[in-house]
Amino acid sequence: MKRKRITADIFSSVSRHYDIFLNLITFRKIKDWQMTMLKEVEGAKTLLDVGTGTGEVLLQADPQALRVGIDLSLGMLKIAHKKCSDCGFVLADAENMPFKTSSCDAITLSLVYRHLHNRDQFLKEARRVLKPEGKLAILDINKFWLTPLLVFFMKFLIKPLGLILFGREKWEFFIHSLENSLNEEELKRELEANGFKVTKTQKRLFGIVYIVSAQRI
Repeated sequence: MKRKRITADIFSSVSRHYDIFLNLITFRKIKDWQMTMLKEVEGAKTLLDVGTGTGEVLLQADPQALRVGIDLSLGMLKIAHKKCSDCGFVLADAENMPFKTSSCDAITLSLVYRHLHNRDQFLKEARRVLKPEGKLAILDINKFWLTPLLVFFMKFLIKPLGLILFGREKWEFFIHSLENSLNEEELKRELEANGFKVTKTQKRLFGIVYIVSAQRI
């Protein structure tokens, strides 16, 4: 619980600058990637965005769907609510979600999966909450030979800006999270071990970013 509180505090403290940071580090491509992810869950009548942050994914999702986002960070959720007043936001843990079994058509995670403290437990919860054949879409950093270039970019080229926006401790937290990324095969193994079938993998930014689609089986 202590690690989760630290994570929540860090994201709350950076919430005002987070969208600026995300646009910078993704070369202003984050919304395009999120839209690609959302196409993989098209038609979902109930969409759950895990680690919703400032609510950008739900803001771009189908307004006809029931859109719900959860996050550990109250600061992030306050900003998300201002952006999307038609969405529902809940302060909740991804590893213990306060939703009924088989209550969601689809779950999305945008740059969140590598931050989860117990990924197996989250996947068990995701499978419980999803309806049969429900969809799970994950957008995240791919750990492979080009990823160290992104770490280098953050550690040295934009480090001064990162320190100004977030401070040293919080900036190092984001660097460390990149170093803890999973590659495609590692993610696929975790998904399949917890009752999901990978249906598609798409790559962006020379393969540094992937969008993995899976289905509950």
